[in-house]
Amino acid sequence: MQRLGSAWAGLGVGLLLMLHACQPAAPPVSPRADERPPQASLPEARYQVLQPTLEQQDEQGNTLWKLKAQALEGQSAGEQAEGTLVAVSGWLYRKGKPVLQISARYARAHSATREVEAWGEVKATSSVTRAQLQAERILWKAREDRIIATGAVTLRWGDLVLQDERLTMDTALQRAWGGE
Repeated sequence: MQRLGSAWAGLGVGLLLMLHACQPAAPPVSPRADERPPQASLPEARYQVLQPTLEQQDEQGNTLWKLKAQALEGQSAGEQAEGTLVAVSGWLYRKGKPVLQISARYARAHSATREVEAWGEVKATSSVTRAQLQAERILWKAREDRIIATGAVTLRWGDLVLQDERLTMDTALQRAWGGE
């Protein structure tokens, strides 16, 4: 009996040693902040995405803008990437509702500043007033509910036509200010 007891004891010690050997010696330790490698940088590259649809939402989940294009042409290097939409159409929104349909040769969106700029034969139509805007370039500032149109600007409200080199309007083209 004693031999059987010591055999069990030996087997138990062996199992404990095997289990201990399977455990990691120590949990992985995160490097200190001053020992961490620098942020990974983007590769230097040029790219093209065909038929992209891009959109942005605000903190409440409401859509701010939605744009479709024939292509997105971009480049990246270091910590920055930028791109330009080509042959663009889409909508600018106010409080989650589409209020201005736009089209242009080119566009670029800045998600941090919540701005969309479009250039090259920009055309826009308000779903609220049916007003129509044409310009060489527009800059839409969502936070301010403003569009700044420049370059041979024409704004049509039915029979009323405003023309200038620069006009500022609200997103729905309900109000306009000259120059600003």
